[in-house]
This record gives sequence, C-alpha cells and structure tokens, in this order.
Amino acid sequence: MKKSNLLFVSLILLAFTFSANAQVTFGIKVGANLNNISQDFKNSDWEIATKFKPAFHIGVIADVPFSDNFSFQPGLLYTSKGFSYDMDEFVANYFEEEIDGLTIDGYARGTFNYIEIPLNFAFKAEALQIFAGPYVAMGISGKQKMDFTVSYMGMSDSQKDEMKLKPTFGEVKDGDLADDEDAFSALDYGVNVGVGYKVGPILVQGAYSLGMGNLTPKYEGDSDSDRADYKMSNRVITLSVSYFFGE
Repeated sequence: MKKSNLLFVSLILLAFTFSANAQVTFGIKVGANLNNISQDFKNSDWEIATKFKPAFHIGVIADVPFSDNFSFQPGLLYTSKGFSYDMDEFVANYFEEEIDGLTIDGYARGTFNYIEIPLNFAFKAEALQIFAGPYVAMGISGKQKMDFTVSYMGMSDSQKDEMKLKPTFGEVKDGDLADDEDAFSALDYGVNVGVGYKVGPILVQGAYSLGMGNLTPKYEGDSDSDRADYKMSNRVITLSVSYFFGE
C-alpha cells in the first residue's frame, strides 16, 4: 500500500476512534429567525426605523463532548436573514420637510440568504445548556421587495417592485450588476450566545446572533470612508429544535 493511502486510512481510523471515544453525535436542526439590522451612518442621517422580518434556518449539527459539562457544537446551516421597514419611514428620511397631502402606505423587505457555520461551545448542567461562539457565513442569494401605494391630491398609484441582491466579494465594479440587481457583501461573521434545554435526543435552543460584518459593499469610485459611513450589520434572534441520532 502506498504511503499516501496508508496515511489516509490511518487518519480515517483515527477519526472513527476519536468519535467513538468522545461519543460524538450528529443531528438535524430546524428553526425560526427574527431578523433585523443595525445601522451606523456616521456622516449622514439616513438610518431608517427597521422592523423584524421572520425567516427560517435548517441544517446539521454535531456535539463533540470534552467532558460531562463541556462540548463543542459546530453546525452547517442554510439560513435566511434580512429586515423590513414601512415606506413612510423611507419618505420621512428622504424629504427634509413633510409634503402636505402626500402619503405612502406599504413596505419594503430585504432578504439575505447564507450558508453559515456556527462554532459554539456549550456548558452543560444536567439538561440545561449555555452556549456561545463565533460564526462565519457566505451569502448565496438575496432580494429586495417593495409593495406600496402613493397618494397625493386625491390621486393614487400602486407600485410593486422586486430586485435581486447579488452576494459579492470585494469591490463592485461597473458591469458587475444587471439592471434588476443590487449587491450585498457575501461575507458575514459575528458571535452567537444562547441557552438550550435537552430532553433525550431533542435539543431546544434560543439564541441571539450579533453580526459584525458590513452588509454594504464597496462600489467602484467610492472611498473607504464612504463604505464605513454606510455600515449595516445583521441582528438575529433564533429559536430552534435539533434531533440527535443514536441517542
């Protein structure tokens, strides 16, 4: 047997031995998200009062115990994040003075879809668990949807619009986006903190995710200070249920 093949087989056997000794367990995880964003516009007052937007996550989770009280809980998730706001909030920010007779009723929603890897460390006290750890996520798709009605001087007009949000790494250059596209930064990262309760093979968890990445990409021609001014980050509350096999 070639040395490379022998090394590969040895690593596989070592991994199985570690899994057996450490009693590593794997499961599926599903849950609901309540999503929003934080805004930090240093040199402008364009912050909008955003609202929570519901979504979901689904994926796999592992539990790697270090002892009876501590374990490592990595995962691989598909998760949807985002935000929503009322269009009248946008108009109030856009116009310096209120326009008599002008009303805009409706909403706008932004959605960012990711493949996310949480790397949580859990402290266990009987069935109760407290966990925290970093996460890193890569954006795979997104969209912005608007549905509103403009009324002025007895006339009204309804508008519906949907735009794709393209995940991008680095600078967005001319020609990178189609007419029906805008961009968001593909890389997201942050920290999770939460509590869980485990009964048999079922683990129920509630958590808060504090995003640290900037959702706003840098566009060609912008300075670094432009991107720093328009900083938006994910904020997510999650409730999930995991089922571990073999327990």
